[in-house]
Amino acid sequence: MTSLNSIKKFLDWLTSLLLIIVVGLVLITLFSAYYSFGTMIFGVHEASAIKDFWFTEIMLGTVYVSVVMVIAMYTAITRFLKKRKNKVPC
Repeated sequence: MTSLNSIKKFLDWLTSLLLIIVVGLVLITLFSAYYSFGTMIFGVHEASAIKDFWFTEIMLGTVYVSVVMVIAMYTAITRFLKKRKNKVPC
């Protein structure tokens, strides 16, 4: 029963992590689209706007996902070590 509970906790953690990543990527996409295609009003060529959009999307998306994954792993390892330290009798 304990391993089933542990698997459920892991899946909950993974689901919430994926949700955070997806919401962040949607916000990055909206930001990138606004600032890349909004300049077309002022005469920026469409090809240049598309190039800027994908460059911004890839750069910000990569950095965002990397940072979120590092924070999530650090937090998970810290919690595991704290839990393990509390279980060890002195």
